[in-house]
Amino acid sequence: MPELAEVAYACSLWKPGMNKQIEKVYLNKSSRVFRDCDTEQLIRRITDSILKHSSTHGKQMLFQFSDNQWLGLHLGMTGSLSIGHSSYEPLKHDALVLHQSKASLIFKDPRQFGKVRLHVGKTSPSWWNDLPPSMLSNEFKKQMVVNALSRHAKRPVKALLLDQRYFQGMGNWMADEVLWRTGIHPASRCGEIKETAANDLFKQILFVAKGAMNSVGKRGGDPPKGWLFHARWKDGGVCPRTGKDLRREKIGGRTSCWCPYFQKLS
Repeated sequence: MPELAEVAYACSLWKPGMNKQIEKVYLNKSSRVFRDCDTEQLIRRITDSILKHSSTHGKQMLFQFSDNQWLGLHLGMTGSLSIGHSSYEPLKHDALVLHQSKASLIFKDPRQFGKVRLHVGKTSPSWWNDLPPSMLSNEFKKQMVVNALSRHAKRPVKALLLDQRYFQGMGNWMADEVLWRTGIHPASRCGEIKETAANDLFKQILFVAKGAMNSVGKRGGDPPKGWLFHARWKDGGVCPRTGKDLRREKIGGRTSCWCPYFQKLS
């Protein structure tokens, strides 16, 4: 599933379409991505409008059009954005295509776990405004991490980091990266994490989120060399820090990777 930085990069792929008119809208009405959207209204409202602005928040994207219209996108597990020629012919898994005079903005989602939402109003929709603070914003404070650990004392810390109520945009590889850098075992109970470790956890959340945005978020691809990311995907990987074999197991329902040499379970 695309995470914070992958979503930001995907969103940037539609930037060539900014300040240009939408001449025609194609959508696959049978796609489940429109389960919370009136497809007829979407076609009617977006056709002839101008794409004015885009932004991301965690795993969510919001596109602002002229005449107080807003389009929310969530990529789900397999969603992606791309741009094609103005004469682009929609393919099997294309859910939405916005045709302009010189380009087509494409949203594809083969497994249809993504979501499209339309809002009409002078201000952005409540489902956007009510999202928890981004890990990249000044509103994201250390106390929020401490409070989450305390509230979910019996929960594995890996599962907590994936909870979008607290860590918007955090996904599987980012959570493993944070815990590896902090030296915390992913199965550690939140209530067992002491104040010093909680402070370090907060710092590493910021480091990984900002580092991912400055690399993956700007150019796509992978984060910098030396990150756990490059060794965590398959059995037989070795820790970039110690050279020891990594472990991979399911924790909290998700495959997790860690170095047992220094990420020890108390």
